[in-house]
Amino acid sequence: MIIHSPVEPMDPHNVASASDTMPPDLLKPRTISWNLCLRERKPLLIFLLLCCLLPSAGIAQQKQAAFPPVTSYSLDKQKVSLPSELEGQTDLLLISFKPEHQQDINSWLPAAQALQHTNFQFRYYQLPVAERENFIFRWWETSSMRSDQTDPSTWHWTIPLWVDRRKFLEDLTIPNEKQVVALLVDRQGRILWRASGPMTADSRASLMTTAGAH
Repeated sequence: MIIHSPVEPMDPHNVASASDTMPPDLLKPRTISWNLCLRERKPLLIFLLLCCLLPSAGIAQQKQAAFPPVTSYSLDKQKVSLPSELEGQTDLLLISFKPEHQQDINSWLPAAQALQHTNFQFRYYQLPVAERENFIFRWWETSSMRSDQTDPSTWHWTIPLWVDRRKFLEDLTIPNEKQVVALLVDRQGRILWRASGPMTADSRASLMTTAGAH
């Protein structure tokens, strides 16, 4: 025999709702904190911004490359401030870093001489670049260069540069000293054209076109 206990009727006033038993913090509506979102995403935003700016910064740096101001003496002992006192409106600068580079420099001379004979606004210079040294070493080196260049008429167009070579390379965005570099510059030193290594048929045609346009 199953005895059922009597079920008391529930008093609706004593029934606790779910909201009565939940902690107060859980009852508050959740809102998105935009400051928190921005703080959490700030590294990502900075990264994306840098990705956009770095390529344009690199282009700007490349456009700003110019021949740095340097004062030196040509082999005929004339003091020259480069680039402002170069004699052409445009000048071809044939830059070498080692004595064995002279053969590659010589490959540029016929075209440079032809341009100088036909374009009175154009001049070319040979610029052997070496690290800063004392006066005696510089005198010895320049005397040796005069002995190698037996035609005194070429001395005026050869200007040894004694510079901080690392900074010189950085200023001209030259990656290394392995090859000769040819730069066509204006009187402000702005680089209008460049090539490296010995002259080729393509570099000759490109130089003739660019130098003829200025």
